[in-house]
Amino acid sequence: STNERPVSKLRPSKPITSRIDDTILRVSQTLSSKRGAASLVVSTDGSLAGIMTDTDITRRVVAKHIDTSATSVSEVMTPNPTCVAMSDSAMDALTTMVENHFRHLPVVDDQGSVVGLLDIAKCLNDAISKLERTSEKTNSAAEDAVKQMVAQQGAGGAQAAALKALLGNLMSQAFGGKQMPTLRSLLAGKPGTLVDPSTSIRNCGLRMADSRKAALVVDDGELVGVFTFKDMMSRAVAKELDLDVTPVSQVMTPSPEFVSPDMTVLEALQSMHDNKFLTLPVCESDGRVVGLVDVMDVIHGCGGAEGWKSIFSNTPYVTKLPGNIPATLEFEEPDDHASFNGSTIGDERGVSKLLSPDEGSLAAVVGVFKVTEPNGRTHRIRCETLVTELLEAVAEKVDIPRSRLQIQYVDDEGDTVVITTDHDVTESWSFARKANQKVAKLN
Repeated sequence: STNERPVSKLRPSKPITSRIDDTILRVSQTLSSKRGAASLVVSTDGSLAGIMTDTDITRRVVAKHIDTSATSVSEVMTPNPTCVAMSDSAMDALTTMVENHFRHLPVVDDQGSVVGLLDIAKCLNDAISKLERTSEKTNSAAEDAVKQMVAQQGAGGAQAAALKALLGNLMSQAFGGKQMPTLRSLLAGKPGTLVDPSTSIRNCGLRMADSRKAALVVDDGELVGVFTFKDMMSRAVAKELDLDVTPVSQVMTPSPEFVSPDMTVLEALQSMHDNKFLTLPVCESDGRVVGLVDVMDVIHGCGGAEGWKSIFSNTPYVTKLPGNIPATLEFEEPDDHASFNGSTIGDERGVSKLLSPDEGSLAAVVGVFKVTEPNGRTHRIRCETLVTELLEAVAEKVDIPRSRLQIQYVDDEGDTVVITTDHDVTESWSFARKANQKVAKLN
């Protein structure tokens, strides 16, 4: 039954972990380089000690004038966060996130070791994508609608309209047939975080911490930029900019897209899914700024946890995970980099742009390998596809004598292959390339 579907079926992302004694600066830089929004802080024995998110960095670090290079993450993280096990009910996990306004929920194994991270935005994104696929394959009513609409407006628009019909039906059933509110009603009486381009990053951060919302940069009444918690972490804190003198105009995303306040929360949800946005600026047709909604606002605007339960339970989750998942955290299917690029959700193109700058520069004899230790720490290694080279490079990075080192990868049939020969190394690299991955994942 739906309620017994385990958390593992939500395909948690591989966690970005940090050590309890890492500095805030180091954690910010790690998150920035891996395009993550939250780091799970592990204690010396590998158990979960806390969580540190991009929002925490603005609220507890920037707004409090804390020195990031001299303060350990343990002083500002959320200690002992709520977490779920891989075997727990997926529905309970989603309900916990919706009810408590958690965007992130750590996933642990039965021993309490960190193995994954759930992100409500990614869960939602996956649910909508699967509904789309279902509506394409099985919903005959939607197919009829598609046929009618193809005649009127071409296939792309028709598919969106069919999904909207399907989602709309699901939503109205889930939330008791009530009208979906517009963004205007959602934002009524909520002052936005509006700053002008010359505002210092620090003052902008103080305003963001206060409102718990990303900032809209407005010049002479016109929206010129948006500055999110993720931007604060990646573009300001991780880069060690002087927050008191650098203007927000230097780090904002300029000329962001915006939506109409008359858009319903359901349409906003669809727009976030289609465009991979986590935040949507809202402006009147004459350009006047109304405010900004984020993914959590939209989730709550649609209705409470009970309604979402019904949405998620109507979603046909993948029935099996790819291959035999080793205990070493590789949950993604090759095309499922749950990457967060700027303020976007899961844009695989972002991954290929950022890794290995030049396709042509990768001769067949050089591979890029991502090695995950049993404790979850990862290392990126570029070396020739020779077993001696690889073992030497890995031994340098991890605290294990070369004689005791065993490296393995999961092949395209889901089997774990222990690397003992040059041929194995070459195979792991060519398998990664075939799967359009820019790195070969090894454990």
